[in-house]
Amino acid sequence: MKIGILTFNWAINYGAVLQMYAEYKYLSKDNEVYVINYVPDYFDNMYNKKIFNTQIRFRTAIKRLMEKFIKFEQYKKFEKFIHENLILTEKAKDRDELSKIINKFDLVIVGSDQVWNYDITKDYIKDYLLYNFRCNKMSYAASLGKDEVKKELLDLFCKSLSDFDFVSLREKSSIDYVSKICKGKKYNLCIDPVFLISSNEWKKISENSNYNIPRKGYVLVYMLEHNSNLLKTARYLSKKYNIPVLSIEIPFIRFFGKNFGIKKLHDVGPIDFIKLFLHAKCILTNSFHGTAFSLIFHKPFVSFAHSKVNSRMESLLYLYQLKNVQIKNTLNNFEIVEKILKKTQMAYHNLENKEISRVIENSKQYLTKALEKIKLKIKEV
Repeated sequence: MKIGILTFNWAINYGAVLQMYAEYKYLSKDNEVYVINYVPDYFDNMYNKKIFNTQIRFRTAIKRLMEKFIKFEQYKKFEKFIHENLILTEKAKDRDELSKIINKFDLVIVGSDQVWNYDITKDYIKDYLLYNFRCNKMSYAASLGKDEVKKELLDLFCKSLSDFDFVSLREKSSIDYVSKICKGKKYNLCIDPVFLISSNEWKKISENSNYNIPRKGYVLVYMLEHNSNLLKTARYLSKKYNIPVLSIEIPFIRFFGKNFGIKKLHDVGPIDFIKLFLHAKCILTNSFHGTAFSLIFHKPFVSFAHSKVNSRMESLLYLYQLKNVQIKNTLNNFEIVEKILKKTQMAYHNLENKEISRVIENSKQYLTKALEKIKLKIKEV
């Protein structure tokens, strides 16, 4: 079956790229799969802001130019990873071009990622809802971002979903909400695609990285927003284990202030990202995918609450029966850090009996059954 995946292929973002890769890889075992290369100018400009602009000062422009120069190597690595590991369609820049590409597929799968979050997609949300497109449609672990849809979009949203053959969402809270506003359809809970492929497969991918890492080990930091508790903990663990702290810097985001004795990595590509998580002695993160790869590689880690998107991390930790392993308040001593590191190490025992194993298996079953039914539907036409 010829399948097109519609997600945020334009995002220069570790989580977006690696979940896209995992979904593509998993589906490609039995299907001819492509990533639909949908990049309207609006999304393109998100990652390619003009350096000089009448709205900013000269000093800011110079700083932005320096940052772009430093980050260029990182950008090249993202491009290389995408073009070597995924098959993309020709580029579509508007709805008409997207429609022509969609018509070439037996099935279009929307997601994963926050494809139904209006704050990101704006008026392009109707394209990610496949509104008025004639094709077989399903979603995989799609996210609304917030557990609500703008009132003026409710009709569009529900009408679009009613036309889907199968719908799966990434957050349980979203399923509860959508079930109330768009009745008459079954909504399935599915895990983020990075969990669809095994840790051994991720390890194999990391072997393609030639990124230099300290032989004696390191504390790995991956922050989506500045967190002073996280930085305090990094310095504490560095001193305790006598190892350096490495911090993966986010592509095309402003640098997090001063170094504080932490080595900032500005040239980390997707494969390097996996390698750094795989070989870290321990990990400190306030990121969902940072937490996900810590869990996939069975690493001791400490989770720090994110101010805006913390529910996703809490839901993931719950699947591993990990309670009270997030630092949310001011850190007064490091005893809690030691306890959390021990707790996370213990979480990997008897995984087959934990909720995470059931959710991963259910997600795979959802895909298998949905694809089988779509194939039958195509034969009957």
